[in-house]
Amino acid sequence: MYGRAKSRSRTGFTLIELLVVIAIIAVLIALLLPAVQAAREAARRAQCTNNLKQIALSAMNYESSNGCMPGGSYSATANNPPGVYSTYPENFSCFVRMLPFMEQSAMANAVNFNWTSSGAPNLTIGGVRNSTLICPSDTTNETMQLPATRSSASGVSPGYSFNTDPTLFPSPAQSFSQAFTSYAGNAGTFSFGYSKLMDTSIISQYNGVIFNDGTVTISGISDGTSNTFMFGEHSKGQLVKNAPQYGLSDGCWNSGRYYDTLFGALYPINLLNGNSAAIKSYTYFYPSTAGSQHPGGANFAFCDGSVRFMKNSVDSWSFSTNTDSYGDSIPDNTTYVTVAASGSFSKSGYYLSHSSTNGSARLGVYQKLATRNGGEVISSDAY
Repeated sequence: MYGRAKSRSRTGFTLIELLVVIAIIAVLIALLLPAVQAAREAARRAQCTNNLKQIALSAMNYESSNGCMPGGSYSATANNPPGVYSTYPENFSCFVRMLPFMEQSAMANAVNFNWTSSGAPNLTIGGVRNSTLICPSDTTNETMQLPATRSSASGVSPGYSFNTDPTLFPSPAQSFSQAFTSYAGNAGTFSFGYSKLMDTSIISQYNGVIFNDGTVTISGISDGTSNTFMFGEHSKGQLVKNAPQYGLSDGCWNSGRYYDTLFGALYPINLLNGNSAAIKSYTYFYPSTAGSQHPGGANFAFCDGSVRFMKNSVDSWSFSTNTDSYGDSIPDNTTYVTVAASGSFSKSGYYLSHSSTNGSARLGVYQKLATRNGGEVISSDAY
């Protein structure tokens, strides 16, 4: 009698089964990865919202103590120590003035207000990074080492234009550390370079909340604090991407220059993210455009302390065939204004402005939210 052969037990997977398992795992990972990335971006956007809320509360505390909102900068005086001030007239940014209200009293005490923001004694604070001023999604926003002087060709290398004093900048230490910001104050429907020698009638056209030599009070925001921007995102990453020769040094957190810590609503949100067909020169107004690294829009803090996400699709001025002297497209309902300026704080033709042609010019919802006292009616479902 013959015994039955014992059956052999399987000890592993076949090649086909293994490949099927790997394929299933790959599909699951492919499905899960976008969800993980979306969750991470949602967390970064939430942190950005919190940053803007803290900045807005700091500005309101500043207003309570000083009787007005912080100015975008306060112009440099003519009696600064000679030879070491920046050629730019704008002085300390609104963020420097707000330091005591941002739990940064030690840094505020280190500021030497007898010198300009770009004066050598103030370079140390310029290199201090404040996490509240950095959007987590703005990943290009890292502290950099900048040269203290530019090359002869403007914009070829980043940095300030110092007449350096050897006693303050001993050779070869002709560089300094600089930190940046992802946020900017709302200057209104436009933002432009400033000179204390500029025509005051042009300066008076600022219709935002935070601008050069500004003294806006809460009562002066007659459009309503819940309908007026105070701060918005101003992505360092967009500045670097679109104009590396300038963007490397644009966005300095302690500088009051319009392309550093101010934004205007002249151009749509995130114009610099893929809408560069109309951009020929990055030197003047485009760098003061609001934008972010968040998909679809940017965060804005309102004067009531709330923070809202504004979509790229919000109603805004459209471009026209009109151009400025640099060949860049300018929006409808605007007029290009060249401001003549002269003196030690200015360059001929450097200071430019855009302003509405008349009080009845059509404003987009975005522009309406940027004005503090335009008297516009804005529906809550329009943004």
